[in-house]
Amino acid sequence: MDKMKTIAQLVELSDAPVDGNHEITFQNPWEAKAFALVVQLHQEKHYKWNEWAEQLSAEIKRAGENQSGEDYYHLWLKAAESLVIKKGLCRKNELLNKKKRLKAAQNNGA
Repeated sequence: MDKMKTIAQLVELSDAPVDGNHEITFQNPWEAKAFALVVQLHQEKHYKWNEWAEQLSAEIKRAGENQSGEDYYHLWLKAAESLVIKKGLCRKNELLNKKKRLKAAQNNGA
């Protein structure tokens, strides 16, 4: 499947934010990276789109009415983390440790 078709399917399943030209929009560079990570994991066949959509839907439901449009890609990250753990690509404690190290590096200006 070509990348444009894959991305179009993902946008349709996930209701990703789009502009007037129906192109995906990102407010910050990390959002584009989160999007790319989800696409890459799918292309590597770690999960199917319906699995992704179900996980993202679960995260959105958990967030409830407190969720704003600005939180959308934070929910992508939570969904990606949950799938990575569910699929055995990374253990939860490994993921938490990596996140702590990244946060410490950011705080130290690295």
